[in-house]
Amino acid sequence: MKNYILIVLLGCCTLFFWASCTKMDGYYDYQNRENLFNGNTIEYLESKTQVYDSLLKVLNLYPELKATMKTDSVTLFAPTNSSFQSALYNFNLIRKNQKKDPLYIKDLDLVQLDTVLSKYLVGGIVTTDSMLFVDGLFIKTLKISQPMHAQRIKQQATGLVDGGLVTVFYSDTKGSNFSTYWTRSATQAVNIKTTNGVVHILSNGHEFGFGEFLTRFNR
Repeated sequence: MKNYILIVLLGCCTLFFWASCTKMDGYYDYQNRENLFNGNTIEYLESKTQVYDSLLKVLNLYPELKATMKTDSVTLFAPTNSSFQSALYNFNLIRKNQKKDPLYIKDLDLVQLDTVLSKYLVGGIVTTDSMLFVDGLFIKTLKISQPMHAQRIKQQATGLVDGGLVTVFYSDTKGSNFSTYWTRSATQAVNIKTTNGVVHILSNGHEFGFGEFLTRFNR
């Protein structure tokens, strides 16, 4: 009888240990499952049109920039379709109240759109390892050298130092050194490496334009 009880207890302990390890693996394993793409940055976007269709439509308006993203080292903070949908929906809602016709990507002012698009592109390779400074990393955009800021935030996971989810806050500084004036967006995935660059995916809640969509395009 004692042996039977001992076997049951050992079995329960083993099951508990296995369940605990399974939970820990699921909790701590935040590594990006898609951290290497065998193709250039444009090819990566084209492989996921369900996510980046709107961004690709914008890039198609700027052939030279699109060509650059195929060959040169570029870091892209990628807005998803949801980012564009949110911006256009809120924008056209205001235009409707103003008795104006709705506008879509193909209707937008190309000079202003170029300025807004530039906010998402940085020359060179900028991974989260480049953002380890206490105050983050100030960076300049690829085409117009607009001042932006990237800060890596690593959430602590209980029982494991530096074991949590890596998030980057990407901010439009609006030309100010004071963060209270910045407009920032979190990422949902980071460090997706292509053959010529790196992609950080912005959260679906980000609104394309960093709050400037209305002021730049409501003419």
